[in-house]
Amino acid sequence: MVQHLIVPVDGSPESWRAFDVALPLAERTGSDIRIVEVAGDPVDGRSGDRRLREELAGRGPFDVDVTADVRLTIGSVADELSTVVDLHPGAVIVMSSHGKGRSAALVGSVTEDVIHQTFGPIVLVGPRVEPDDVSGPVVVTVDGSRESEIAIPLAVAWSTELRSTPWIVHVAAPATNQAETVGDVFETAYTARLARDMTALSGHVVQFDELHGRRADRAITEFADTHDASMIVASSHGRSGLTRFMMGSVTAGLVRNATCPVVVVRLPHPVHVERSDHMWAY
Repeated sequence: MVQHLIVPVDGSPESWRAFDVALPLAERTGSDIRIVEVAGDPVDGRSGDRRLREELAGRGPFDVDVTADVRLTIGSVADELSTVVDLHPGAVIVMSSHGKGRSAALVGSVTEDVIHQTFGPIVLVGPRVEPDDVSGPVVVTVDGSRESEIAIPLAVAWSTELRSTPWIVHVAAPATNQAETVGDVFETAYTARLARDMTALSGHVVQFDELHGRRADRAITEFADTHDASMIVASSHGRSGLTRFMMGSVTAGLVRNATCPVVVVRLPHPVHVERSDHMWAY
C-alpha cells in the first residue's frame, strides 16, 4: 500500500518528530522516506540543504532508504507538497501537528492546507506522540455516516501492512434512560455489522467495540492507549449520525491528545471504493 513516506520539515525540532515516527513505519512497511523542506528563495534553499545534511548525519545510519532535498517554489508549501505526492505514486505524507482546534487552527495553517489540497490520507503526528514499533492494533473511528465509514478499508489495509489487528470503534454518549440504553444496543449492532462485513470482504479479522463518553476524542484516545494502538484512522468529512459528535472536532481532539499518529482520510464526493487483493483503491 505505502511505498514512500513524505516527511515535510521546516528546521524546527517539532517538524522532525514526524521523521522519528515515520522511521519505524517505514521499517515495518518496507517503504522509503523522502524528507522535504520547501524554500522560497535560493538563499533559504542553501541553508535548508545544510540543515538537512547535518540533521541526517546526526541521526543515521538507517535501515531504510532515506533521501532529503529542498524544493524551491514561488507558491505555497502545501502546493509544493501536493506536487511531491503526485510525483510519487503510493506516497503518504507524515507531518507534525499540534491539533489546537478546528479549521485552520486544527493542525496549523500549512497542515490544514495540505489536508485540503492532497488527495488521500495524511499521517498527523500530534504533540503527545512518541515513536514505537507500530506493532499494535489500528483503530478506526466511525460516527454512523457513510463518510466516516470510508476510513475503514484504509485502516484494514494499514493493519495488513503492519501485521496487526484492526478495530472499529464508535462512541455514544452515556445512557441516562432506558430509551438511550436501547439505542446503545442498536449502535453496537451497527459496529458489529461493519466489522462482520469488512472481515468477509477483506479476509482480515476485524474487531469492534462500542465506547461511551461525553467527549468522543477522549474515549477513543483512551481506548487506543489501553490497546497500545499503532495509529488511529479517522475521516475528516464525517457527519453526526447515530451519535451526537462531529468528526471534524473529534479529529482535532484526537490529534491533540493521542499518543499514536492519527491518519486523516480526506476524500472527494462522490466516493467509490473498490478492492484489489488486500489493498484498497479510492
